[in-house]
Amino acid sequence: MVAFLAAILAYGRVSLFKPVIEKILALSDGSFYDYLTRFDAVRERPRFKGIYYRFNTTEDLVALIALMSRVIREYETIGALFISLYRAEDDDIGPTLSRFIATLLRLLPAQITPGLRHLFPSPEKGSACKRLNLFLRWMIRPNDGIDFGLWPEIPSAKLIIPLDTHIVRIGTYLKLSLRKSPNWKMAKEITKALKHCDPVDPLKYDFPLCHLGISGACPIEMDRDKCHICPLQRVCKRSKA
Repeated sequence: MVAFLAAILAYGRVSLFKPVIEKILALSDGSFYDYLTRFDAVRERPRFKGIYYRFNTTEDLVALIALMSRVIREYETIGALFISLYRAEDDDIGPTLSRFIATLLRLLPAQITPGLRHLFPSPEKGSACKRLNLFLRWMIRPNDGIDFGLWPEIPSAKLIIPLDTHIVRIGTYLKLSLRKSPNWKMAKEITKALKHCDPVDPLKYDFPLCHLGISGACPIEMDRDKCHICPLQRVCKRSKA
């Protein structure tokens, strides 16, 4: 559940959302899972005073934790809920993710505010669902020092790439997608292109591609010296510009 909390609030700068996550976890006195099993929104609401983040008010965050508590009480783990919604015949994780979001919204013990709606995008609405796809990558891909491999019941081949700004930009350079808008269709196209390299585990390329941007090896402003030594130069349309 800590991973879910971290992923669901991971919008904006790390330096901004990380302290909010740390404040919420500090309320649990060491065991977040145990905290969720005994969470009472009326009792705990005063302890959330002053905890908020961008689009999410204090009441939104209380409702989020209350929702997570309800999931624990009804399903024991968030993995049990997600796996119960998985259908092997689906081409990818999209339909399961849509069912998962619909279930969470039904379980939400509060009015769905704009802030809460922002936390629960769905493929059905066309959203790229970057944060949720990142969470699923953590849970489903094999334990490799980056991902955890906690849900082996779901094949890695069903995952869809988390579409952050680096993947959008570098994916465009590499012609992994010709789409202009970073939506669910673009995420599927980039994932499909990566399956030509590895049909079983296409998301193993997510971390290295993303970090080309994060590390500055592929900067937004073109740098010919960096392009010249880039191992992807041969297939990158930007280096040919």
